[in-house]
Amino acid sequence: MDISRKWLSDYVTLDCDDAYLCDRLTMAGIEVEKVESASTVPAGVVTAKILSREPHPASDHLSVCRVTDGGEELQIVCGAPNCDAGRIVPLAKIGTVFHTAEGDFKIKKSKLRGVESSGMMCSEAELGLSANNDGLMILPPDTALGRPLTALFPGDTRIELEVTPNRPDCLSLWGVARDVSCLLSTPAKLPEITVPECEAAIPELVTVEDRELCPRYIGRVIRNVKIGPSPDWLRERLESVGLRAINNVVDVTNFVMLELGQPLHAFDRSRLAGGRVVVRRAKAGEKLTLLDGRTLDLSEKYLVIADAEKPMALAGVMGGEHSGVHEGTTEILLESAVFKASRIRATSRELGISTDASYRYERGVDFDMAELASRRACQLILETAGGELASAPMEVVGARPAEPVIRCRFERIRKLIGTAVSNERIVDILRKLRLQVADITDAECVVTAPLFRLDLTREADLAEEVARIDGLDKIPAIPVTGKVCHPDSEDAYAPLRGLRDEVIGMGFDECVHYSIVGSASALADSRFTKADLIELSNPLSPDNGWMRPGLLGEMLGTVGRNFARGSRDLRLFELDKAFCKNPAKFPEERNELLLLLTGRRHPELFSAAGEEKYDFYDIKGAVETLLEKLAIRNCRLTAPEQPDGRCREGHALVLMLEGKSAGILGELNPRLAASWRGAAPVFFAQIEVGPLLAAAGRVEKTCRPLAQYPGTARDIAFTAPESLTNGEVTEFIRRCRVPNFESVRLFDIFVDETLKKSGRRSMAYSLSFRNRERTLTDAEVNAAVEKLRSRLAAELHVELR
Repeated sequence: MDISRKWLSDYVTLDCDDAYLCDRLTMAGIEVEKVESASTVPAGVVTAKILSREPHPASDHLSVCRVTDGGEELQIVCGAPNCDAGRIVPLAKIGTVFHTAEGDFKIKKSKLRGVESSGMMCSEAELGLSANNDGLMILPPDTALGRPLTALFPGDTRIELEVTPNRPDCLSLWGVARDVSCLLSTPAKLPEITVPECEAAIPELVTVEDRELCPRYIGRVIRNVKIGPSPDWLRERLESVGLRAINNVVDVTNFVMLELGQPLHAFDRSRLAGGRVVVRRAKAGEKLTLLDGRTLDLSEKYLVIADAEKPMALAGVMGGEHSGVHEGTTEILLESAVFKASRIRATSRELGISTDASYRYERGVDFDMAELASRRACQLILETAGGELASAPMEVVGARPAEPVIRCRFERIRKLIGTAVSNERIVDILRKLRLQVADITDAECVVTAPLFRLDLTREADLAEEVARIDGLDKIPAIPVTGKVCHPDSEDAYAPLRGLRDEVIGMGFDECVHYSIVGSASALADSRFTKADLIELSNPLSPDNGWMRPGLLGEMLGTVGRNFARGSRDLRLFELDKAFCKNPAKFPEERNELLLLLTGRRHPELFSAAGEEKYDFYDIKGAVETLLEKLAIRNCRLTAPEQPDGRCREGHALVLMLEGKSAGILGELNPRLAASWRGAAPVFFAQIEVGPLLAAAGRVEKTCRPLAQYPGTARDIAFTAPESLTNGEVTEFIRRCRVPNFESVRLFDIFVDETLKKSGRRSMAYSLSFRNRERTLTDAEVNAAVEKLRSRLAAELHVELR
């Protein structure tokens, strides 16, 4: 919010400079974002008197003047027609800098057509005081000479404040003035408001059908107004905070909103059917064209200001196209109302419309200020647009909200803020903030918070008020100490942190995506339909209104963005929450792990190995490595019973943990990668974290020396049914526990026409043996191999070769 120092000084005495004022505001929690000087008169311009005027010897339109500022006499060459002797004028002395749109212009001693000139006498336009450039600015004849013109025409300072959502009372000049009054210990008061009495009543002028959404509505009718330009003082006030003047009536409503924080609207009563307003919910099928030209299709969830026939304005947000005043308006209905903050906030966000009025309403306005603002606006409209009151204020009001009554214990306040502030100081601060303080004892008092302070509801809020007014810089710096109540291993987040560290240790780069996604991203995971998605009731954007059911969709978006920017070698992962509406598929909230590989396996190499691409076995190896790191034993990878839409058919494996499916890995379905031109195959693994961590064993990290004795290898080859998988073979070999066995590796699979017809294939394995205490003999190794061959033939029914 922008405020003007000059405007602020209408309500509170400011006996300090801008820097001090801004510092006190910031330290009081009303942060100053920017300070902008609006002074137009440059430093160095002083008042001076023209002593004489002579014609220029080489020009028929220039004059040579003798000028004094009371201290020295100067010769000035001037082209203005009114530079007559005896006049008091502004004089820019040598060294004065003018800041113009074309750049800075510095006054220097110079010669104009051969005559020396030691300064410049100025017009109002040159000083930025008005557009008048017809001649020199003529000052009153009794003006003291040598006085800086900035003292006669002081500039202004525009201060931009960052007002937090819990302080809607500071969205007005008067609200800021109240805090400044307390901070500077100077008085603050509103201008006197006088409105002529009018006893006339207009029946059914105001009807409120929904008291919950509109607890207070005040309407006044003013007749015989004359719409025209605003007076200079009103226009200058609005322009000082960046608002454009429109006409006298509209400018008054804007002025009062900025002054008191209460939004207002002036209806042209002749355009209201029945000459009255009805505050109601919109009806299905109704339409409303707003002041910005946008046409809305209304529904019952919107609150509108209607006449006897149709909606005329969107309550608390924006007026309708034909609701406002225009040049021919002579009779207005002035609205001052209180609307339910949550309803205005929902309407504003849903429609994407934010106005000065909605910004205030959605944060909450002062219930009591509606009546004062109505009288203030009525006073100013009568002053600037003429006319007379045609009715007494027609008010429809519900129950006044209760003012919070808060117990304030002095010792508790001191304990919360950490300073030794006295009881008297606490009471003084609260009273200066215009809070009601009663029942004062040596230990406590009772504080009643006014309705303009919606943020004060509990004792801690009062402590914050005392701290920020007394001075946050007075709070001593106290070292913070902490105690470990439970070991880190009991931290509920520790297993997730450990899993993340393991994946990072495997060389994957972490991605973090938003949990709120669009429907296309959510449905990229073929496991889900739209009925499975959790939809937000009030999304920030209509394009992102669903909670992600899995991590795949957003990760594919990241891959696509990397491909589009030439980054094609990716090793990514994400570990985060996913959400599902269908309990038959997944819990409402769960953790999921996604691994993804694509591009070159070793892009850092310059040899042929640097061009090798990731393949199916890389993602399979990554999953197996992770299972090994987590000491998961009861696991296996098996082909899916049905094709999975996420994977290329025939290129997928299901991860089984404790006999249940816990994830899938494989090559990404080409359908999901159709838009990535020239991209290498993408391989991924999508794993449920809950079952993964539940199956994890206790990991004992130990170190042992490298083997000092050599190992030896033997090969085994056999034919087996095509249904027998490599995983089943390797698991069987490990379970046999033959002496000195170390590892097994598949190195060949062969199928010829004969084997194919019989539904069999040839498989060859390399077996490694080693003893850490001695060198193995051939006899020992051969005996172990023969034992293994016998068990393979007997239990897996393979034909040894």
